[in-house]
Amino acid sequence: MPVSPQAKRRPAKTRLRRVSSDELTIRRVRHGRFFGYRDAQGEKITDEDMLARIRSLAIPPAYEDVRIAADPQAHLQAIGHDEAGRTQHRYHPEWEKVRERRKLKRLGRLIAVLPKLRAQIAADMRAHALSHQKALACAAAIIDRCHLRVGNESYAENNGSHGTSTLLKRHATLTDTRVALHFRGKGGKEIACAIDDAALARALARIAKLPGRRLLQYRREDGSSAPIRAAEVNSYLKDACGLPVSSKDLRMLAANAAAAELLLAGEEVTSETGRKRQLADIMRTISERLVNTPAVVRKSYVHAIVIDAYASGRLQRSYAKARARAGCSRIERALGLLAA
Repeated sequence: MPVSPQAKRRPAKTRLRRVSSDELTIRRVRHGRFFGYRDAQGEKITDEDMLARIRSLAIPPAYEDVRIAADPQAHLQAIGHDEAGRTQHRYHPEWEKVRERRKLKRLGRLIAVLPKLRAQIAADMRAHALSHQKALACAAAIIDRCHLRVGNESYAENNGSHGTSTLLKRHATLTDTRVALHFRGKGGKEIACAIDDAALARALARIAKLPGRRLLQYRREDGSSAPIRAAEVNSYLKDACGLPVSSKDLRMLAANAAAAELLLAGEEVTSETGRKRQLADIMRTISERLVNTPAVVRKSYVHAIVIDAYASGRLQRSYAKARARAGCSRIERALGLLAA
């Protein structure tokens, strides 16, 4: 029996239907302090089951241009624009589980190539020439050690907020063995980070002698200097390990490693209230490291599977088996075992 195109698009082990945002045909309409909903024909929706499903999505009142799936089995249930104009998504709970599994596999693939990636970064930092590769390797090392955002040119120019690729020389204090960074990041938050790494300190000290305000620059063939760009950092990471790895993947690795370490180091909590309080404290600690909100850290960085693995004892067993190796810490190896 031939398989329908629709069936082919369904994620494995789910009964969901993949849809595009154009297929979300229900629109939210404001009526004073409340909202109504209209279908593709503009008719008012009165079906109680559908209204209950829509309410369960908990779409914030401030979202504009909200569109909702008519199909309760659509993998994408709703989209809207937040107050900053960013598109936000609401997915089916089963699809969230699929995404979690995929994210864990992606994390596992990254951990498998960490030794290769970090060895390449170290080799490129040691290079004598003030090359593009050397500057990008320094950027990658900073992201890996400080868990910073990669940076955005428009944010730097328009808001005065910086990330790794847009750091200025005045943001860095260098000694023979230490790199201390202090700058204003996304959202105007003050960021301070210190890295004890003589190789990185030496490389940055040499790069900093190039003319220009930027910390991370390189010398062109004609002798002029140029700053690195965010997209180039992500391309460097991809080329260095042979996988589509980005700076966000390194931040995600750091978040999950921190979560695992904090869970393992904490006292065993048996009550539901105690567990919620423990997780809230952990997310708050990680959010301070990543300079993000606890809600974003919980939703977009720390995988639910890591938390579940601690509750079931799998994380503890993985950590007991794991051994550090060059370029990969013990806690990272434990996460790799979870993802295997």
